[in-house]
Amino acid sequence: MKANMKIYLINICAAITLCLAALTSCNTDAEGTIYDINGEELAFASTQMNVEVTAADNGIIRVPVYRGNTSTESTANISMDEATIAEGIFSLNNPAVTFAKGEAVGYVELGFGEINNLGATEKYEIVLTIDNEDQLSPSQLGKIKVLAQRKLTWESIGTGTYTSELFDDSWPQPIEKAIEGNIYRLPDCIVEGYPLVFSLSDDKQELIAWDPQPTGYDGTNYGMLYFTAEGMERQGNVLSFPMRGVVSYNGGWGLLYQDFTETLEMPEGF
Repeated sequence: MKANMKIYLINICAAITLCLAALTSCNTDAEGTIYDINGEELAFASTQMNVEVTAADNGIIRVPVYRGNTSTESTANISMDEATIAEGIFSLNNPAVTFAKGEAVGYVELGFGEINNLGATEKYEIVLTIDNEDQLSPSQLGKIKVLAQRKLTWESIGTGTYTSELFDDSWPQPIEKAIEGNIYRLPDCIVEGYPLVFSLSDDKQELIAWDPQPTGYDGTNYGMLYFTAEGMERQGNVLSFPMRGVVSYNGGWGLLYQDFTETLEMPEGF
């Protein structure tokens, strides 16, 4: 019994010795690469940044640019995608980000003027690029997609009546208002789960925006039906919207219905 125990212990020791030998003779090709920090080492934090903006942002979105080498002063030239430039809502306030010696982060500033330049429901996609690839860090994060939209906080202002000429129906309609401005939301309006949102002027007499929005009704031959208002007429508490029914088609909008009016009677005190 003791002899067997001795052989067993010897086998364990031999196994441990072989494992240690294997660890010390591993393939060096699998080891991590060590990079010398001798360039700018610039990078965005990630490939995408989601941001909700309010009036408190004073018309500016700040996008950080980081660098690993802070031993000297440096400058990073930044460009913005052509589609955003053509749209004309956002501008690149500083095409060059300057770093002081010892400074590890700088900021690209995207300007959009004032908050009402942004649609109530619109989501904007802006692509920024660090122009000089030789300045990039090993992460190669030299391009970032900024997805921007207005931040809206909703509160109920009561229940009104929605009358649809297109669907030949009328129903009690809960109505919400954004704390941030004269922006209104009709939750579950035509179809449950699909709100309709629009914004009015400060005196509530004019329609500022009603972006094409899905109604939830997809019983057309062309898929989802979207509503977009052409204007608004107010009489007392009743808002009448000359409407167009459109569908998504070839990257744009195809007109399906027109010459109908959707009416919203607002709660007392509006």
